[in-house]
Amino acid sequence: MLAENNGILKTADVVAAGISKETFYKYAKSAGLEKAAHGIYLLPSAWADEMYLLQAQIPKAIYSHETALYLHDLAEMEPMPLTVTVPAKYNSLTLAEKGVKIVYVKKEWHALGVRQMSSPAGHSIAVYDMERTICDIIRKRADMDISAFNYAIVEFMKRKDKNLNRLMEYAKTMRLEKKIRETMEVLF
Repeated sequence: MLAENNGILKTADVVAAGISKETFYKYAKSAGLEKAAHGIYLLPSAWADEMYLLQAQIPKAIYSHETALYLHDLAEMEPMPLTVTVPAKYNSLTLAEKGVKIVYVKKEWHALGVRQMSSPAGHSIAVYDMERTICDIIRKRADMDISAFNYAIVEFMKRKDKNLNRLMEYAKTMRLEKKIRETMEVLF
């Protein structure tokens, strides 16, 4: 299991595979696994994948905005801090303690456009797709660097794998149709 997960194990996954917690804890100690967070262990030689570890601890945190732009190759540089979206009224104390930028959305929007991608370290993480990310940055345009915003929109429009129908479906759901059209008209 360690090899399949690039040296990282979650207690929940081990238990789901039929191994008792006690047996796993004994193994973790004898193998020299390091506790990265509650229920998450890794080999000393494993790269602590910050994105994967954060989401393993807080599954409702979906990578969004500048972080999603970076993961979709729609940003020029890696964003710091990481940005995640959680449902409105979600207790995000742990995220705040980790220095993560938190965006709150209506519960009915939270799952809209979520897909699995590989983190830079190769672990599967939940990220908003390109079209949802474009809606998000247009919605929060005032909170974003204008050159990063323009770069993301221009790069998105160049992409062959973009889905403008999906973009407009999301825009309708999020009541952003007018803003999306205005943005596209100004830049194109």
